[in-house]
Amino acid sequence: MKKQIKVKFVDFYDNFTPDTFFLYPMLAERYELVLSDTPDYVFYSVFGYEHLNYPNSVLIFWTGENQCPDFNECDYALGVEYISFLDRYLRYPHYLAYKEFAPMTTKHQLQADTLQRKPLFCSFVYSNTNASPFRKQFFDLLSAYQPISSGGKYLNNIGGKPVPNKLAFEQQAKFSIAFENASHAGYTTEKLIQSFAAQTVPIYWGDPEVTKTFNPKSFINCPDYPSLEAVVTEVKRLNEDDDAYLAMLRQPALVNPKEKEDKDAQLRAFIYNIFDQPLSEAKRFSRDYWNALIRSKRKMQIRAFNHSLRGLAGNFYRKHIYPLTRKSTLGWKVTSLLMRIFNRA
Repeated sequence: MKKQIKVKFVDFYDNFTPDTFFLYPMLAERYELVLSDTPDYVFYSVFGYEHLNYPNSVLIFWTGENQCPDFNECDYALGVEYISFLDRYLRYPHYLAYKEFAPMTTKHQLQADTLQRKPLFCSFVYSNTNASPFRKQFFDLLSAYQPISSGGKYLNNIGGKPVPNKLAFEQQAKFSIAFENASHAGYTTEKLIQSFAAQTVPIYWGDPEVTKTFNPKSFINCPDYPSLEAVVTEVKRLNEDDDAYLAMLRQPALVNPKEKEDKDAQLRAFIYNIFDQPLSEAKRFSRDYWNALIRSKRKMQIRAFNHSLRGLAGNFYRKHIYPLTRKSTLGWKVTSLLMRIFNRA
C-alpha cells in the first residue's frame, strides 16, 4: 500500500498544472498523492510568494531559472547552482526533463544528406528582450557575414509571426545561436539541448561551467574565444569547410552518455528521502524567532509593493496584457515595451 502524502504546488509559471510537472509521475510511482489546501508538503517556484503562507508545511523549492535557493525559506531545493548542502539540495537542471533531451543524445548519428537538408545558415529563436546585450550584439556581428533566420518574436525577419515548431525550424540551419539570458555557473537551460537535438552546431554563451556536462568539441563556446569577433571568425571557418563542420556535428553532445540516468537516480534518492522519513523529522529550516521575523518582514514588503503604483501596474499587466502575448504580435510588442519601462523604474 502506497504512503499517502498531502501536497500543494504554488508560485509556478502561468498555465501550470501539477500532473504536467516532471516530478509528478516519479512521486506517483511510490506515493498516493493528494492535492490539498492543507498540505503537509508544498512545492513552490519563483513566480510568487504564496509559499510564505505555509510555514508549517515541508517546503520544497524548485527552479529552472537563474535563482539561488533561500534556505531560510525552504527545507529542500532543486535548482541549477553548483552547491552542496547536506540532504537539502540537489542540482537538477530543468533541461533534463525536456522532450528534446533524448534526440540530443543521438544527434551525432548523421545521415548522408545532412548538409543538403540544411538550406539555412543560422537560426535564432527568441522572445525575451530583457536579456544580456551580448545576444543582440552577436546577432548583429554574425549577420554582417551572412543573414540569420530569426524565427521568434524578437528580431523576427521571416514574416512577423513566430515559427510554430522551433525544432523543425532549427533543423534547417547549419548553426544556431544558443545564448542564455545571463551568464551564471550552472545556469544551462533548454536552449543548448534544443540546438543539439536539431542537429545544428550551437553557438553558445551562458554557463561558464557548461563543459562539465557538454562535450566542448561538439559546439562553439563563446567564452573560449577572446572576443565575439573571434567567434564569428570560427563560425566562418566551419561554414566554409564542410569536413570541419561535419566533424564537429559528429561529436556526441554529452561528456557522460549516462547523464540523465545518473541524475534521475540522484533525484529519486533525494525526493524519496524527503517523503520516506516521518513528517515530524522532515523539516530542516528553523521555524523559531528569527525565521518568523524574516517571514513577517517579507510579507509586509510584498504587501507594500503590491499596493504601490508599480505593483498595481504589474498585477494588471500579468492579468490582462501578458495573456495577449500568446495570441498576437501586438500583445508581445506591448509586453516588451512595459518590460523595458519596469526595468528602468
